[in-house]
Amino acid sequence: MNAHTSLPGFDFFATMRQRQWADTSPQAMLCRGLIDETHDVKTFVFSAASGEMFSFHAGQYVVLNLTIDGAAVARSYSVSSPPTRPLDLHITVKRTPGGLVSNWLHDNLRRGDEIMIEGPLGSFNLHGLPTEKPLFLGGGSGITPLMSMLRSLTDRASDLDLRLVYSARSPRDIIFRSELDALAARFRNLSVTCVCSKGDTAWAGPTGRIDAPMLLGLVPDLGERTVYACGPEQYMRAMRGGLGEAGVDPRRYHEESFGGGLGGFAPVESTVSSTVHFARSGSEHRCAPGETLLDAARKVGVYVPTGCQQGICGTCRIAKLSGEVAMHDLGGLTPEEKSAGFVLACCSRAQGAVLLDL
Repeated sequence: MNAHTSLPGFDFFATMRQRQWADTSPQAMLCRGLIDETHDVKTFVFSAASGEMFSFHAGQYVVLNLTIDGAAVARSYSVSSPPTRPLDLHITVKRTPGGLVSNWLHDNLRRGDEIMIEGPLGSFNLHGLPTEKPLFLGGGSGITPLMSMLRSLTDRASDLDLRLVYSARSPRDIIFRSELDALAARFRNLSVTCVCSKGDTAWAGPTGRIDAPMLLGLVPDLGERTVYACGPEQYMRAMRGGLGEAGVDPRRYHEESFGGGLGGFAPVESTVSSTVHFARSGSEHRCAPGETLLDAARKVGVYVPTGCQQGICGTCRIAKLSGEVAMHDLGGLTPEEKSAGFVLACCSRAQGAVLLDL
């Protein structure tokens, strides 16, 4: 059989296209394995119970729908595997003190378990934000969407000028350390720099917190690059400040912020009676002071997918057909989505009568 011969009646690529994961609604996923990345970080490997292959853009996230202690819980996690490897899907999770979902995953999820996952979601991805000289800035577990991007680019043997500067608490907290070293050694167009807040006797890399002078020292052509940044909010504030001080054009800056340290906001209490009407289900809820649209939906049994519940990820985006809300989001909606009437259920409170497309 020569290279141009195929089996009669079998088109591999057509079959692959037919089996691709394309629906963002919750689907059953099987845990196929666990990988210890660091002392407090694990990667969970999933495949679709239906046998479908995964189709997404590098940098996007998925939402895990779990039941913990009898309560429904949802959390967003960036995909760390690349779309160039469509047979499985990886999420990489850091155990956080007091973290309900991260601790449950570390302590309970095992090979063979089935959970519901929805996605892919998110506009932070290389497909929609292309560039010839990307600079990836990651802090802590913020490396996960950037790793999906790097893996995708190196899988394709991209000739782009790639640069990663990754900040970790200490050398033992560097996620994907051996793989990053291997990629940098293999691809001459990729430069990887890890910066640790605190080093140790064996650490020869840079230490300290990144500021504008350090960034310029590590990336002399900073002004020519398009930045993709992800990490905890404290790290992101430092990056925005450092890049602004270094004179980076804001139009060349894209970010995905993880929760933690963001603080909350005071509930806005309406001075008028507020009611939420759900157009498709026919349900109605009279809101108590401070209740969000998400609270209202849950109390009448209307399902709204959620992720961060801080107004960041955009998972709970819903269409408002009429009425006014007070929304305190942290970037979960684009200006175009806001103009089209979308609101975030987790951080919006009705101001009078509101009609939702649910």
